[in-house]
Amino acid sequence: SYTSVTMLRLSQNMSLQQRMAPQLIQSLQLLQMSTLELELEIKQQMEINPLLEESMEMEELEDDVEPEPEPDEVETPEQEVALEEKELKQEEVPEPTDEVDWDALLDDQLDQNSYNNEIGTEFDPNWEQDREPQENRITTMPPLSELLHEQLLISQLKGEDIDIADFIIGNIDDRGFLDCSTEEIVEAIEVPVAEVDRVLAVIQTFEPPGVGARDLSECLLIQLRQKEGQENFYDLELAIKVVGSHMEDLTKRRYSRITRALGIDNDDLRGAMGLIEELHPNPGALVGDEFSSSNLLTLDTSVNYITPDLIVEKSGEDWIVSLTDGNLPSLRINASYAQLLKDGRGRKDEVRTYVSKKLNDARWLINAINQRRATMLKVADFLVRAQMDWFERGPAFLKPMVLQDVADVVSMHVSTISRVSNGKYMQTPHGVRELKYFFDSKVSRDDGEDVSARSVKEKIANMIEGEDKSKPMSDQEIAGELAKEGLRIARRTVAKYRDQLGINSQRYRKQVF
Repeated sequence: SYTSVTMLRLSQNMSLQQRMAPQLIQSLQLLQMSTLELELEIKQQMEINPLLEESMEMEELEDDVEPEPEPDEVETPEQEVALEEKELKQEEVPEPTDEVDWDALLDDQLDQNSYNNEIGTEFDPNWEQDREPQENRITTMPPLSELLHEQLLISQLKGEDIDIADFIIGNIDDRGFLDCSTEEIVEAIEVPVAEVDRVLAVIQTFEPPGVGARDLSECLLIQLRQKEGQENFYDLELAIKVVGSHMEDLTKRRYSRITRALGIDNDDLRGAMGLIEELHPNPGALVGDEFSSSNLLTLDTSVNYITPDLIVEKSGEDWIVSLTDGNLPSLRINASYAQLLKDGRGRKDEVRTYVSKKLNDARWLINAINQRRATMLKVADFLVRAQMDWFERGPAFLKPMVLQDVADVVSMHVSTISRVSNGKYMQTPHGVRELKYFFDSKVSRDDGEDVSARSVKEKIANMIEGEDKSKPMSDQEIAGELAKEGLRIARRTVAKYRDQLGINSQRYRKQVF
């Protein structure tokens, strides 16, 4: 006989890992926040940082509020993250040492750092417009973003995967479902399908269970597969078959069809149904207090109302883009408190460290807010100019556009554009729209001109709205009508767009009078 011996060894390995500075992470988080979220964040920071205070008077902001970082301050080795740091990272306060000149340091902070919400809130590109504003409607704000981004920060995704994940999370609605297809993501951010599928698979492992699904069947399948090893194998396997292949029969309670198709009896089906009834068809509701039922036919429809972050309106012959952050506290360094600290020269090293950190945090917050405002105005400015037909003529004239189109013109990284467009809303003559609304895939016409997929959906919705309710149009007939306008798309594409609009098929639209 032989004896097997396992050898244990210790070894050292060197590796280079991408790490973001905490203050850069804060800048990125501020960029992703809505105006209401930013207001709460500012108030919280004022409570925990004694060197921050609200300014009650108008203060002149210097044109250059964002000094370029020194080369040795860039902590990430990868080019794309370095580009983001160049856009977002501000000059840092020196690390505290015994030789710190507190007079010079504090004077420098007091002179240079302040934020006033009444300065630089408008962008006037001198455009013409003849439309009168229409009544705006309030839209809903997806509640999952913060939770998903927290999990993203500790996931195994790095580099370009973070950009893809940002875009996917930005397109997850308040129910927890991904509201666009893989193909639309690929076209919007110009990455391979395999990369999108791989990143999406990671996001679908996040909490709450079922998040990131593209339809109800996938949502339930994600949750069932997470139960592997925890439930009866036969019941679980059968539940996966029912949800994966017989979803329509399940939601319409046609149980006899399911038993015949799978060759099982009612007892077998009860075992599978016991697992299915434990699943959540609305995973987004689990984040808040709204979740009350897992019935497949009862979905939570609660609404969270928001305030637009930007306003686009006509002034004379020009279009003006402005921020709606007038209610945000105007920040500055607390001069009185800082003077008390400056007078205490004999303080311990840990006190000096604390003071230096709070000064650094305060300066970063003020600069990050200024940078956020400038970035939002710059992106919104380009969107209005690029989508002028939409503003002048209505939603049917939305042009196809991807994130890279904006990034190239405004000289920013594509992930920065993604962060700005997700969760930010603009008040327009055609209602309140999320900035990401203006990014859409293209459909080619016979004359070679490209139109946006969303404008095609508008046409489909209008056709169905005006159809004969006693004889509704089939998807093939709708495709035929679109072809007459030079838009040749397949029947299955019409069906996909109709489903995304939440419109029933021909059979269920028919009304008998």
